Amino acid sequence: MAVLKVLVIDDEPGIRFRVSRILNNFHVTYPFMDEDYTFEVTEAGTGEDGITILDRDMPDILLLDNKLPGIQGVDVLEYIRKRNYDIVVAMNPLLCLARRGIRATRDGAIDFIPKPFTPQELKIEY
Repeated sequence: MAVLKVLVIDDEPGIRFRVSRILNNFHVTYPFMDEDYTFEVTEAGTGEDGITILDRDMPDILLLDNKLPGIQGVDVLEYIRKRNYDIVVAMNPLLCLARRGIRATRDGAIDFIPKPFTPQELKIEY
């Protein structure tokens, strides 16, 4: 089984816990894939902590809130873009204004996952 590393950067501990609980017990199987995929979730409560983890662990997927203490999610996204990191990024748009959403998309976010989300909604996204 292959492992996809997921980093959740969100200042809400409940969101981080839910994502970890959902994905740590989930695997993906498709007939066209050679092997199943499982998820290994790492959490960060601030953009600064998230950047430290990004540089150290290089996750495959980033679930990123925009409104964070310290640097904002769009700043983390810009950091990723400037370093040409190959990471799939999905942002939470709840507190993201249209202008920030456009900037996030331009900087590489491929999707937006609204909070609150159900386990099924998170599984469908990935």
